[in-house]
Amino acid sequence: MNIELTETAKNALIDLGATEEKYFRIKVVTGGCSEMTYSAGIDDMMGEEDIEIFSDNNLRVIADFNSVLHLYGLKIDYSDDLIHSGFRFSNPMAKKTCGCGSSFTV
Repeated sequence: MNIELTETAKNALIDLGATEEKYFRIKVVTGGCSEMTYSAGIDDMMGEEDIEIFSDNNLRVIADFNSVLHLYGLKIDYSDDLIHSGFRFSNPMAKKTCGCGSSFTV
């Protein structure tokens, strides 16, 4: 799987507790203004349909099979600026995004 995490995003995930035993899970779910949005969090359970889509040392990112179809080429960054802090997902497969950038259409 071809996704990218910036060093800033990697460090933020480690600070949140993503370790060898805990994964960063990304899920694409229906919702938002443009059809689909991301749900993400730290998880310690890997299901049968989960796929490891990124690995770097002890940091691993997983997603379920249906979500993987929408994540190819995804770039994850993290910003700690005062106005819009948090993780930022840049998806080259997105044909359209909503005004606030939290949902997309493929």
